Amino acid sequence: MKKIIYLSLILCLISGCGRKEDLENSNDYHTITSKEVFQEIEDQQEDNFYIIDVRTPGEYAYGHIPTAINVPLNAIDTISEYVPSKNAKVVVYCQSGNRSKQAAEELLEIGYQQVFDLGGIQDWDYEIEK
Repeated sequence: MKKIIYLSLILCLISGCGRKEDLENSNDYHTITSKEVFQEIEDQQEDNFYIIDVRTPGEYAYGHIPTAINVPLNAIDTISEYVPSKNAKVVVYCQSGNRSKQAAEELLEIGYQQVFDLGGIQDWDYEIEK
């Protein structure tokens, strides 16, 4: 049994399993906190950073995260009009987190590389714009 464990460990080390590069190039979206998004907005250091509100225009008008662009889930295939670079950092959110998860998955399918799911606006701990 010990030989199997050692062999597995050696194979893992040789193949590079768990390398940071592998995790960064993963085809999965990531979650992000409201604090992290707020810090990105405050720092304004990243030109290639977009916050996408995938709710309906009516929900967006009622209140949204500052700098967020409204691209409803049913129009997410038009995202390239707002986010031309597939290497941009894209944060999606909705009301409760269901639509944002769907949007994140669709963005990955379209080819976006850095997709982050904030969840719902209910998870936003800061002021909203109207």
